[in-house]
Amino acid sequence: MLEKLKANILFEVLLKRHNIQKAYAMVGPEDSWYDTITTVHQSLAEIKQLPHEDWQITSHDGLELKALYYPGSSDKTVIWIHGYTSHAERESAFPGLFYHSLGFNVLVPYLRAHGPSQGKYISFGPMERLDMKKWVEQVNGRHPKGRILFHGLSMGGGIALDLATMDLENVKGLVVDAPSPSIPGFFQAVTNGTFKKGREKILACVYDRYRKEFSAEAADYDRTENIKNGKYPLFLTAGSNENMDEILTAIKERNPRESTVLILPGCNHGNGMYKQTKLYQDGLRAFIGAHIGD
Repeated sequence: MLEKLKANILFEVLLKRHNIQKAYAMVGPEDSWYDTITTVHQSLAEIKQLPHEDWQITSHDGLELKALYYPGSSDKTVIWIHGYTSHAERESAFPGLFYHSLGFNVLVPYLRAHGPSQGKYISFGPMERLDMKKWVEQVNGRHPKGRILFHGLSMGGGIALDLATMDLENVKGLVVDAPSPSIPGFFQAVTNGTFKKGREKILACVYDRYRKEFSAEAADYDRTENIKNGKYPLFLTAGSNENMDEILTAIKERNPRESTVLILPGCNHGNGMYKQTKLYQDGLRAFIGAHIGD
């Protein structure tokens, strides 16, 4: 009984809706993230000046999900998949301006249980991948013969890997930045770091709650294994300080389609596009040229 109580508390703490206004909040000049956060806010102010539309879909389980759409000058669309408890507009602003400069339409959904989108819980993949399929359908309604690129960061990178095994019309490639490689791995790491006793029973109770809430097995979402059924080329990247070289290389080797790995020197989780901008954007340009086209 105690293990079940602990598991339910852990589930609520991890997956219940969070306050995204804390994401990318301004920090002082003494903070190591000052330059990055400053660029985030400058980019947000700039992209807000672009013409944009409010988009909405209804999920398969009846949630109203919101997004911003910035029309570009072509039939190419990038769909941004944001990170865990992140503020989608802020996170996507800097890369969104880059994609827009290349002519892309930029679609920025708020994942379920984030911001203006409805939902009580974050599933970390199973529900979000179905939501992304709906956004693909929405884009295809605007551009029936267009080309779609997904770009996911952190949790969004993990969701992008889930999408890699799905048949999605007009999707041509996936950018996967510092992905969460496994949902079971996520729960195991948090459980091991939180509790000293009864970890196995607590974890079993977490998985049971997860199964009941999402009608999905957490164990089915080992992205490094599932990518053997991948259908799209991948651009895999992370900061050197994240020590993800082996994981990304394993994903590349297992994916049946062509993949690129780019490790960004001196970078931490999520800041590679800011600290190694030229290297990052040059890599993206090459990937886009090879798989998306002009």
